[in-house]
Amino acid sequence: MTDLRRRNALQLLGGGMAFLAGCSETSDGNGTETDDTGSNDSNDPNDSNDPNDTIEGDLPSYASVLPTTERSTYFYGAIDVETMSTLLEDEGAEAGAEPTDPLVGNPVVVALLCSFGLQQLGSSAGRSAYTDHNETADGEEQFVYADGVYALVGSYDRDGLATALEAAGYTAEREADAYAVYTDAESDEVVGISAGVYAYSYPNGDESDFDPIAAVERTVATAAGDRPPKHEVDDGFDRLLRAGENGGITSCLYTDADEFDADALSSDRATDEDSLQFAFDAFEGANGVSQHLAVTDADAAATATAVVTYRSEDRVDQGRLESALGTEAETVEFATVGSRVEIDAEYGGEFARE
Repeated sequence: MTDLRRRNALQLLGGGMAFLAGCSETSDGNGTETDDTGSNDSNDPNDSNDPNDTIEGDLPSYASVLPTTERSTYFYGAIDVETMSTLLEDEGAEAGAEPTDPLVGNPVVVALLCSFGLQQLGSSAGRSAYTDHNETADGEEQFVYADGVYALVGSYDRDGLATALEAAGYTAEREADAYAVYTDAESDEVVGISAGVYAYSYPNGDESDFDPIAAVERTVATAAGDRPPKHEVDDGFDRLLRAGENGGITSCLYTDADEFDADALSSDRATDEDSLQFAFDAFEGANGVSQHLAVTDADAAATATAVVTYRSEDRVDQGRLESALGTEAETVEFATVGSRVEIDAEYGGEFARE
């Protein structure tokens, strides 16, 4: 799903935004709030989880939706509605080539991945249920992709959703006090609902071990508070979330091992030169990277930031990062703080058209 061809990119963004625009006309409720507490119990002074290396940042609003998994490597992407709209309104983007700088390229692939998910929702049997019972205030909804599941994070009428999904032919597979999971036999779509999340997924032909029902249930059960979110049980992940920026587009790759293995850095990499793909090679030796891209409305200029974490200070490789990141930026700064590297880059309005 990370192989998204250039000729489809603007179509995907357009389809996703058209769907969101239709949804926003019926949204009149309130956004959700999340608990921003985390734990930290490492005592190694040279460890990236060292409690003395304080990070006081806030958790993103969707942190309570990110589920724990049994895999060592964890990836998620997120985007807000305003940012997707800004990308769509950049009239020059269609004529340009995709960015080669991973500080921009990785978040752009996240935007396309999320827009693809929105198109799937727009053509699903559950579309009307979602739009009719979405109570999220305008501009407050977030779209997250994690653990093979698309999740819209906001405020929803759970009882109304349940009734509407059943009327549309969905079958209840899991039911709890605060959430439920449904399947559609015709499309194989799996939908999970709670007061704060509308989540969905499909069987993945490339991963026979992937169970969409279990994955969707993990997401909605986490959102409902029946399972602990990942940041509450993994100090390193909690610190990575707090170190990164919120809003805009986020691309986050993390491992609870000492460093990423080769498969994590090359997973789902496409070989076609005409395709858009993630590029994580620069983060060899690291164990976490949170990238953030914010695009301004006025001139499509962008600010890209990234936090790259290492298991210990002696593993930090700022030189490797400098050689691969910020290559298309007007200005870029790298700063090593203990066992992490912070990157700030500014891009002119032509960054999407070069």
